[in-house]
Amino acid sequence: KKGLDAFLNYARYLKPALEVVRIPFEGKEIVGYLRLPEKVRPAPLVYLVTALDSRKEEWAVRNGLYLEQGIGIFVTDMPGTGQAPIKGDPKAERMLSRVLDYFQTRPEIDMKRVGFYGGSWSGYYAAKMAIVERERLKAVVAQGVGIHHYFQPEWQRTALGTREYLMDLFAARASGYGAETLEEFLAFGPKMSLVSLGLIDKPSAPTLLINGEHDSQVPIEDLH
Repeated sequence: KKGLDAFLNYARYLKPALEVVRIPFEGKEIVGYLRLPEKVRPAPLVYLVTALDSRKEEWAVRNGLYLEQGIGIFVTDMPGTGQAPIKGDPKAERMLSRVLDYFQTRPEIDMKRVGFYGGSWSGYYAAKMAIVERERLKAVVAQGVGIHHYFQPEWQRTALGTREYLMDLFAARASGYGAETLEEFLAFGPKMSLVSLGLIDKPSAPTLLINGEHDSQVPIEDLH
């Protein structure tokens, strides 16, 4: 809480200004940060969803290049992290769709030019939103995209043993679902697969997929 307070004190001095948005959702609220270019109305906008080990506070600042190009940004924490009101589950994109509903109430936002970006774990949500919200999203970028193989126990057992992640990787990943044990975590993952959910072959918004062939955390097979 002190970290959030410190960030918001700092954010008072950002230009363009940062607006804290609170959207009612399932008895709780979605907290997001909105920044719009000063002289563009209605403004195109990119909705960015953070990853497992990043937060909306840093993303609201580090994506300033969009603003310099006349494009607004809106940032929320990914389900299961930060101030997100729900954990990750096979229907958690409903939180992200609720944000798009909110955009439609803001005349400053050009709903014909809304994009979506997800990176690392949230690349999964980007790929999913490209399908389920293809009518409302102009374009999508999914970077480091988990689709199917990523969620399988065989991959997770291997990935959890790598040394590239600087924190407790199992604890971080399990917290995203609210899983308590390794067995519970491994059993839950396959439910998230876009193949298992029957989405992978459906039409989508134009999508750019990015990943590295030797990424030890997200298999390149999922990009293909």
